[in-house]
Amino acid sequence: MGDMPQSLITVVYQVIVDQGLDKKHGIQVSRQAYPTIEGLFNAVRGKQVDVGFGGWTAFAQFRAQGYPVLNVYPVGRGATLDVLVPVDSELQDLEDLKGKRIVSFAGAAGTGTVLLRVLLNDFYGFDPAETGDLQYAGPGVIPNLLESGDVAAGLLFDPMAARALASGKFRSIGNLGELYKARTGDDFLWISMITNDGFADGHADAMAGFLQAWLEALAYVREHPQVFQAFGEQMGLDAAGVELLAQRALLDYDTSPWNRRYIDGLMGFAERARRVMGKGYLETVPEEAFSTRFVPAQ
Repeated sequence: MGDMPQSLITVVYQVIVDQGLDKKHGIQVSRQAYPTIEGLFNAVRGKQVDVGFGGWTAFAQFRAQGYPVLNVYPVGRGATLDVLVPVDSELQDLEDLKGKRIVSFAGAAGTGTVLLRVLLNDFYGFDPAETGDLQYAGPGVIPNLLESGDVAAGLLFDPMAARALASGKFRSIGNLGELYKARTGDDFLWISMITNDGFADGHADAMAGFLQAWLEALAYVREHPQVFQAFGEQMGLDAAGVELLAQRALLDYDTSPWNRRYIDGLMGFAERARRVMGKGYLETVPEEAFSTRFVPAQ
């Protein structure tokens, strides 16, 4: 499996290994971390990993471009996607971002960036990408950019966002998942689990076993939030910071029923994204970009 360094997916992966859930379901799991989203996307498209994690919009777009990738399960709701500013900043909400320099961790086509642009365009009347006020950087350097004043605000995700908030140097002026729900009434899907056609067809039992292990690991994490302790300490968090991280992570992990109704509900965001991103972006969302075949029977 492939994901980004220090992601909350690591916590679930570690539970799978520590609790022997991989062996229980007849699979062997190894993890490869990629320092950038672009690197992870390339690894998934190039079949360097069998299972990856990333924004569903990006992989639906890749499918439309002919890459044989498919979303197989929801993972993250966007509950840890925060726009951060220095604690003494004059900015109070997303409306104040107009004309200000903003940095996103997610790259130009990442789902987090798309969500930010959709919210700003549809509900605040401006698009920072259109005015040249939106730039991109690795998540690890965004707090430094904020402290130096090179940017006014930065879009981050946990655990980096939780660490920044716990430091007392930064505050959030908007949680994107919450804002989208408040503005549209719809839940947001940020991160999904992805595989490719070749692995799905050639190793269907392994894919099903991995998803079963994932769901059992999620249940374990919810029942044993202390699993965040070691992870949080590695991030330099104190007890209060670890508690904050656990609270936010448990809100973010998605356990919604993955079915055609859920998938159809994603098309409302796809339409908004299409209007904001312009010609060529999600002009079509192939049905083949999604699969429910590996979801365990309830």
